[in-house]
Amino acid sequence: MLRWAYWWNSTEESPDDVTKEEVSIELNTDFSTKGLSSQEIQSIVAAWEAGAISRETMLDLFRRGEVLPEGRTNEEEVKHLAASPGASGVQGNP
Repeated sequence: MLRWAYWWNSTEESPDDVTKEEVSIELNTDFSTKGLSSQEIQSIVAAWEAGAISRETMLDLFRRGEVLPEGRTNEEEVKHLAASPGASGVQGNP
């Protein structure tokens, strides 16, 4: 079925021309629908502001809590924050 759907949207002559290498499927094994609650986010930020955790730990907790996108490094996140209006104080904290 996937090969046919790929063919329908491609330039291949027929569905038989679509190879298994062109179409693959990966099942989602992330069955969790719960991210961090607003109270948990506030607690993490408060701990960071108090110096109880590092910025790297805070960003890692946000990533694992599905607040930050997977694949984005801490350095990339800090650059995004620096480029965002109103993101004051992020670079100066621990």
